[in-house]
Amino acid sequence: MKFIVLAFFLTVCFYKEINAQDFVGTNDREKKVLRLINALPEIVKENQHRKKAHVKCLIKACIQNTPTKTENYYKVSISEDLGFQLRTYDWYEVDARNYTIKYDDMITGKSISLAAWRRQLRSRKKGV
Repeated sequence: MKFIVLAFFLTVCFYKEINAQDFVGTNDREKKVLRLINALPEIVKENQHRKKAHVKCLIKACIQNTPTKTENYYKVSISEDLGFQLRTYDWYEVDARNYTIKYDDMITGKSISLAAWRRQLRSRKKGV
């Protein structure tokens, strides 16, 4: 029984390390990806709004997955670290070769260009 519990614990720890969330970046490429996402106008504007409202917790980019042999992009979320909870708002994909950013639409399951995503946002605001 102890062996089963130990094996389970080690498996969970190992899995957590593989999928660790990273707000800082472990190498220059990851740091560049995080800087690019954090510099998006939508992120900057939201954080400015939060600062004016004296909200202590800002949103920031968090690398969720790094490129693999089959998927050559970084999966990045925009999250708010509340300490006890990580609240995620948006998802992006950043191409590892040329740093092209796409919005990952979780509802449709498709990635779209930032320009197309922004057009969708504007059209939704006009319709409201």
